[in-house]
Amino acid sequence: MTNAAVRNRKVIPIQELIETAGAGFVRKFDSRSLDELKQHGFSTDEIHRFVAPRRTLARRIANNEPLTLAEVDSARRILRIAETAERVLDGPERAQRWLRKPSRALNDVVPIDLLESETGARLVEDELLRIEHGIYL
Repeated sequence: MTNAAVRNRKVIPIQELIETAGAGFVRKFDSRSLDELKQHGFSTDEIHRFVAPRRTLARRIANNEPLTLAEVDSARRILRIAETAERVLDGPERAQRWLRKPSRALNDVVPIDLLESETGARLVEDELLRIEHGIYL
């Protein structure tokens, strides 16, 4: 691509690119839809810990502002783990109990404490998939 082509190229926001690439299959979150996380057993304090601070979310709700891309990614991450745990462990109660109990396979780290990052969430997800397939470490 020439320098002129690069300069003339339209810059498209990442959120718009994700929506286009996802063809309507990417779950959308706004500050009001975070209640779905509560339905999966996450407390308000945990939502504030993983997604955005209390005052930030309160401001977004009051001003009808969208969540940032990082906040949306965080909400999707914990929802993905919750849904996987519920499927693998046969229900929300067992899933939430497992997420809050130290795991030997994770060196006695409590799985929910790893959900602050994508890397930690992948470790939790990998362990859930091992459980699903009967591979115990």
